[in-house]
Amino acid sequence: MKNSVKIYFLTKDLFYKLFFLISSIFLFISCEKKSIMELNGLTMGTTYNIKIAKEIKVENIQNFQNKIDSILICVNELFSTYIPNSEISKFNKSDSIFYISDDFKQLFLLSKNINKNTKGAFDPTVYPLVEIWGFGNNSSINKLPEEKSIHNILSEIGFSKIKIKGNSLYKSNKKIKLDFSAVAKGYGVDAVSKYLLSINIQNFKVEIGGEVYCNGKKFNRQWKIGLQNPFYGSDTNKILKIISLNNMALATSGNYHNYFEIDGIRYSHTIDPSTGFPVTHDIVSVSVVAKNCATADAYATALMVLDIDKGIKLINSFEGLEAVIIYGNKTNYKIMKSNGIDKIMTD
Repeated sequence: MKNSVKIYFLTKDLFYKLFFLISSIFLFISCEKKSIMELNGLTMGTTYNIKIAKEIKVENIQNFQNKIDSILICVNELFSTYIPNSEISKFNKSDSIFYISDDFKQLFLLSKNINKNTKGAFDPTVYPLVEIWGFGNNSSINKLPEEKSIHNILSEIGFSKIKIKGNSLYKSNKKIKLDFSAVAKGYGVDAVSKYLLSINIQNFKVEIGGEVYCNGKKFNRQWKIGLQNPFYGSDTNKILKIISLNNMALATSGNYHNYFEIDGIRYSHTIDPSTGFPVTHDIVSVSVVAKNCATADAYATALMVLDIDKGIKLINSFEGLEAVIIYGNKTNYKIMKSNGIDKIMTD
């Protein structure tokens, strides 16, 4: 699983707010016809970047950015486990029945569907396992959890232990907790993208912490996104491949940043829901292309759990999904690709 969603926008120093606002205004004022309009900010413990291939009146910039920030704050208030009064935090504290908003229901149903499609490889109820392995909210460990504790948690969790009826969720076990951090950034990208489309902006790129959706074109060219080399910093190039996106999303999940070591053994933050332990295969990163970013985000997480052949077979079985899997080590890595990815990918 990826790190849980954090919220920083409201608590960062005023200097950062002014920096991003002034930077955005400068970009808008200095733009000429056919230049890219750009907005930057902080959200979910990371940054966002929006590029628009259209001129926008300077006097509308502040309202425009305020609207985007408010959308992202709302996403945090829904799905951030770092916010005590977020909707997901309230659900996690509830005993049995919990009434959910329409947005929460939408992401829950998407997660339920992908949980089914991946035969449990994607499972937002692994949050108690994430915590016991030291990858929860500001948690860490200096010794490995006991196998008995892991097996006890496994017996108490699982997506099948949550039922939905209308806008109500029913826990069969009060210890069930949800963690949507593997899809929340993607959901945020989709929320901003829907807003831009609603105000008739058709050609744009929205990116939050590396998860991205591109609509239309960058004037007469495709939007192009670079796939980062997870071994960058050795004798390798930073960008491995280029993906062209048109009304599509791209999300990447990886084990190359978030892990810990005990007695010389590396433990990944990606927890296998079937075993309760971090994955042990040599998949380093997975990038998934889908029609929306939340879907791409979730499948990228699932493919980090599945072995390579099962993951690619799964992606090839669905129309509208493509994937790139990088595995091995920095001196001998390989790339596994889905059937249709070469149509939109170049060196």
